[in-house]
Order: sequence, then C-alpha cells, then structure tokens
Amino acid sequence: MLLADSFRWVGVSGLFLAVNALSSSALAVESVPRATREYRVEFSADRVEVDGELGTLDLAGHVRVQAQRYLLKSPHLQLKRGARGVEVDGAAAVAFCACDDPPLQLHVHKALLAPPTDALFGSTTLLLGGVPIFWLPALWLRAPTRSALIFPRLAYRGADGFFVGDGVYFPLAVDDGRVVKSLTLDAGAYLVKGARIGAELDTEASTSRVAWDHVEHTALEIDAHGSAALSDANFAYRVDALRGARAPVESSSLEVAARRMDRARVAVSHVDEFALGFGVRADAPRAGALRDFGAAGPELYLGAAQALGDSATYDAFGTARTTVLSGNHSQTALGERATLNATARPGPLGVAFTAAQSSELQVGELRTDGTLRGGAQARIGLPLLRRFGTLAHFVEPVLIARGLVESSPRGSELHATSTALAAGGVDTSLGDHTVRQAASLSLRAGAIERLGENPSNAAFVSTAKAIADARWIGLAQSFALLGATPQMISLSRLRLGAADALHLLLHADGASNGSPAEARVLFDATWFDPAQPYLDRDGWSAGSELSVPWTRALTTTAALDYDLTARSLLAAWGGIGFRHPCGCLALSSFVGHRVGRPGVDAWLGFDLAP
Repeated sequence: MLLADSFRWVGVSGLFLAVNALSSSALAVESVPRATREYRVEFSADRVEVDGELGTLDLAGHVRVQAQRYLLKSPHLQLKRGARGVEVDGAAAVAFCACDDPPLQLHVHKALLAPPTDALFGSTTLLLGGVPIFWLPALWLRAPTRSALIFPRLAYRGADGFFVGDGVYFPLAVDDGRVVKSLTLDAGAYLVKGARIGAELDTEASTSRVAWDHVEHTALEIDAHGSAALSDANFAYRVDALRGARAPVESSSLEVAARRMDRARVAVSHVDEFALGFGVRADAPRAGALRDFGAAGPELYLGAAQALGDSATYDAFGTARTTVLSGNHSQTALGERATLNATARPGPLGVAFTAAQSSELQVGELRTDGTLRGGAQARIGLPLLRRFGTLAHFVEPVLIARGLVESSPRGSELHATSTALAAGGVDTSLGDHTVRQAASLSLRAGAIERLGENPSNAAFVSTAKAIADARWIGLAQSFALLGATPQMISLSRLRLGAADALHLLLHADGASNGSPAEARVLFDATWFDPAQPYLDRDGWSAGSELSVPWTRALTTTAALDYDLTARSLLAAWGGIGFRHPCGCLALSSFVGHRVGRPGVDAWLGFDLAP
C-alpha cells in the first residue's frame, strides 16, 4: 500500500496545526507525486487538546471531522497519526457527505482513514433513515482505484427463488486518479436451486459482460461491444447472445427475451484510398444449444468511393464470406455492389439520378445459386425554404421514378422479375435551430408494377414518416400501405412531457395481412436493397411507460406491454429511483413480470458513489 509521507490537519474553527514533525512515523514513497502524498483532514470542535509527544489530538464538544468524502460526528474523538493513516478512537456517526441529515449513515466505534479515500471502521452499524439495518464487526470501504469487494446483491427472481451474490472489483488501469480499465468478477446462488457466475470488463471504449446462469438448465449470456485504434487499422467487436436451454426464461427483460437471433461480429478494418476489412461473424437462433454456433465463418471486405467532378460520385465494394453451418456443411458467398450518383440544378429544380448494380454467388457443397440485381432512380424536387426569425420552414414536392430488375437461375433457365414504381410526394420540416427543436413529415404515394411469371399487376402503395422533437413532445411514426387488400404496417412512438420531468411514453406496433415489404422501395435509403418485412408476423401490440419525478431526488416509473391481438399481458414492471441531492447515495428498485417467465422478479440496489 502506498502511504502518505505527510498529513495536514486543519482546524476550521480557527486552530491551524501542521503535523509535519510526525512524518518519520510514516512510510515515504518518493515515486509518488507530491500532490498525491498529502492527506488533508479538517475538523472543528469546542475544545482541542494537543499531545505533541504522542502525536494526538483530543477533540470534545460538537466534533466534526472531514477526511476526503467521509464526515464523522461525535461528542468526543481522539485523532492520531498512525503508520497507515489517521486513526480515530471513539464512537462516531459517519456520513458520506456534508449533509446535516444524510439518509445513510454508519455508527462506528473506531476508524482508520487512509489515503487516498480508504476507510476502515470497527463495530459498524448501518442506519438507513435513522433505522438500524444490519451490523458488521468491521467494514473496509476502499477507493475506486483499489481492489475491493462489491456490495452484495439480493434479488427475488420469480420461480427461481431468492438470489444472493457478491463479487470482487479490480482496477486494471488508472490514469491521473481515474480508473480507465476495470474488471469485476461476481458469483451468487439461488439458495439451494442453482448458481450464477459473471465477469465484466470495462474500458473507456468497451464493455464486455459474460454470465453463466444455472437453475435446472443452463444459460450463457454475452453482451460485449467495443472498439480500439490499432497502428493503421481499427478493431471493433459486438456480441449479443443468450444461449442454452434456460435462455428463454433467464432474463427479466421482455426486450432481451424477444430477440430472435444471437449475433457476433469481430472485424479489423483500414480506411484510406480504399477500405479493407477482415472479420468473423456468426448468426444463430436465440436460445440454441451452447455448442451450436449457427452460421459462422470469416468475411473479407474491399471497397472504394470517390467524387467524379462536382456533381457525381461513385462507390463500389465486394465481399467474400465462408459460412460453416450445422453438420459441418459449408457455403461460400461472393458479392459485389456498385452505385453511381449524379445531381443537377436546372433552375429552381433539384434533379438526382442514381444507378445501382449488385450480384451475389452462393456456392455450396451440393448446389450453386446466384442473383443479379440492377436498378435506376430519377428524382425531381422543388426545394423551397423560408425563414421566420429563428424558425426555418422547408417544403419540397418530389416526383420519383424507379425501376428494378432481378434475375436468378431456376434449374437450366434464368428467372427474371422486374418492378417499376412511379410516385409523388412531399417532404416538409419546421424547426428552430437555436434550440434544436424540429418536426418533419414525409409523404409518398404511387403505383408499383410487378412483372414476372404471373400476368402483369399493379398495386397502390403509400408511406408516411413523421418525426417531432421538442421539449414537451416527441413523436416518431412510420406507416405503409400496399395493395387493395391491403397490407398495412404501423410503428408509433410518442412522448408527452419533458424527458427530464413528468412524462408518458406510448408505443404501438402492428401489421395486417402481411408486412408490406415492397413498400420500402419508396424510401430513398433502402430502395435498392432486397425487400425485408417490417415485422415477422401479423398482429398488434401496445405499451406505455410513465415516469413521475416526485422530487429532484425521487422518481418512480411504471410500464406495461400488451398484446392487443391475443388480448394478453406481455410485461408489467415498476421501479423507484432515489438519488440524494448531495450525491452521497443512489437507490434503485425493480418489480416486474413478463410473459414466458413464471413469477415476479424484484431487486434492490444501492450505490455510495453514484
């Protein structure tokens, strides 16, 4: 342990005493900068007695001792400089802030205050709101830059029963007193039913969490993401996986449990005149066997983009990927794509032309398939802008024409399909750039003509996108309609109230008669991509979340998700969050239930250094 070579005791009631004469009793570490070798203790008392031979201070009457973040109050205390820090003898109430009435206190009989912010307490009673919670014969609170035990974890996890756990924290790298890399190892037990072991590595650019959970069956949870700059390249990874037979019931979160796929991506890339990347990727259905890695294999990427004069650009890239499937079957996919963009401004009009081409070849052990795609788009708009002080109103009527052709082999013949689109619409937005509040609306309507083996048929298609972001309201709405039946999709998000005040979040999603994947061709960003459905099945669901900040320190939250089609509850949960105004304590709680997981989950957590 690095110890200070001088302690400064300051009496804020008027007495000042520098106890540098006692420095011979401490261990001096010359490699430590001077700024970190001085430990400051402030005190006030009605009466102070100094014993120079023993190096002690006797404080009596309304004693207050402040050492770093710890405040000790007592009728009588004795302070002495020891080999490891300032020794405090006497019963005292210990708070983690300078509040007159702190919510959390310790009642101790002895204390050792050691640099930088370590504290050792003897015969310690924890009081919450003045009520004793539990007693420990000794308690050692350590600085974030030191290895230590983490606070115990206690939870009730539905049918799994009570869970009790603890862990160890290791600061792996410290820069100027700030932890830049840390490792936390934790373990716990579901009493007599099972166990859980986890590890979390945190750096400034990454977070990696791995947990093994077992109750009758096993689940492996991995949530890792991060990046790092190498000498001439960038390294990035992202893993989101929940594997094992227990995976469907392991998480209390409906959003985590509802994900269909586990995905892993690791890549190294270099971007200069060309973009070159190499990586490994894996995709597997969620909750698969621990040893099943799904479709996994390496991938190579090469791309380039450049401007062609003042009004044209191109980009092109190619990929090569080999995938190993279950049963040791492998498949290699080769793909390339090229895009050419050109713009012109004849008078007040804005004209944009885009041509795109792509191909993909899939080579398997027993079969080879390929796909060729080509497309062109012409877009004509009349952009209009008017300002009203800080407000800017933008309106652009647009006309769009697009054509797509796709061909693929079927046996000895080449099968081709084509799609033509003619549409019109309007884009408009209104915003105040000084406060970054704005609203936008995009409307499109037109006709899609599909040509192929079947007789020609045309279908009406329309889409709408609305976005609003202001202090007291937020909105995100997507809507698409295709055909006469029709196929319909609606995705809605609404916030009423300021995000940092009382607010209500509402959401509703659903599809009828099949998700209108072909409607995506109306959107500029995805018109050339293969059509993917918005949702994977018909049905409608809705949910809400209400957040109520009762005070600056106390907030409650309640949420509900409901399946409107099946008329069943998907999830319901509530929580309380408390953060003391001085920042000495943070409390959080959760109580909830979700479909697919029996029982009710509940936990309570607290942090002394939020």
